[in-house]
Amino acid sequence: MADKYLIVGLGNPGRDYENTRHNIGFMAADALVKKYALSAPHKDKKALIYEGTIAGQSVLVIKPQTYMNLSGESVRPVLDFYKIPMENVLILHDELDIPFGMLRLRQTGSAGGQNGVKSIIQHLGTQDFARVRIGIGRPPGQMKPKDYVLHAFKGDEAIQAQEITDTVALAVETWLREGMEPAMNRFNGEATGKDSAPTSDEELALALRSVELAPKDLKPLEELARLYKKLWRLDDAVEMHLKLADVLKGQGKTKAMLHEWENASAIRPDVIPLREDIARSYEQHDDTRAAVLAWLKLAEKHQSVGDLAAARRALGEAARLNPLHPKVLAMQEILEDM
Repeated sequence: MADKYLIVGLGNPGRDYENTRHNIGFMAADALVKKYALSAPHKDKKALIYEGTIAGQSVLVIKPQTYMNLSGESVRPVLDFYKIPMENVLILHDELDIPFGMLRLRQTGSAGGQNGVKSIIQHLGTQDFARVRIGIGRPPGQMKPKDYVLHAFKGDEAIQAQEITDTVALAVETWLREGMEPAMNRFNGEATGKDSAPTSDEELALALRSVELAPKDLKPLEELARLYKKLWRLDDAVEMHLKLADVLKGQGKTKAMLHEWENASAIRPDVIPLREDIARSYEQHDDTRAAVLAWLKLAEKHQSVGDLAAARRALGEAARLNPLHPKVLAMQEILEDM
């Protein structure tokens, strides 16, 4: 019977560490499981173990559940139990010293400061095993590396991380099929990117996926609203501005929330309940000037469609707040003559 291959994705177990930079090894393991339809996991030897076939080879893909710096406590028992030769071992792990979006495949080498690899070397008694080093880059500014690696990927980075782990899956397949040298020649370098500018559909797909991965991140929602307006999908653009408003409301950013409501109502002036909410919200937050202007806009909207009763009601709200406002007085005269 042919020897099995062992592919180890490094990371930390638990919800708190999901999708963090330090867990991109776990993410790469998940990409393999999904792409090659490996088995459901069973827990043994302090690891989640997935089994199946990739490139005609019998493989085990494992995610140690020991936490990163004790990874060797899981890898060694799996190696011994399944009698896997060292040349059939491949470790997938994050690497600070490689820019985000880059891969480096190696046949051997030191731990290079990666604590999971360090633990594996200690427990195996050798550093002669292959690895895919997945670049996450250095932290910005004065941020400490230990804090940086535990930050989750968000927005565009989350999309790029998914692309990277998909590329890692292809690199693993090449390693299994052809060996390390061809895999290194083909995959060492940039793991993402396209030769040409993305189409509008590609931009939209990327933005939608980004919002799916980080639904409360403002930047992807803003980008999606921009793209919908660009594509003249105005109802969808309104929905994105309202979602932005909901997120901002949850963050206690009332002024920014109202700005998004204004954006939505500018796209769809016929959304009368939204305009009323805007006016009342300004009043609740003691911004009388903005509330008056919001009621006046609503009155003008009603007047433009011939609903004079509704226009007078909205104008009455504006007059209640500032009966001497020049625009209130001017509009009262107009409506009296109609």
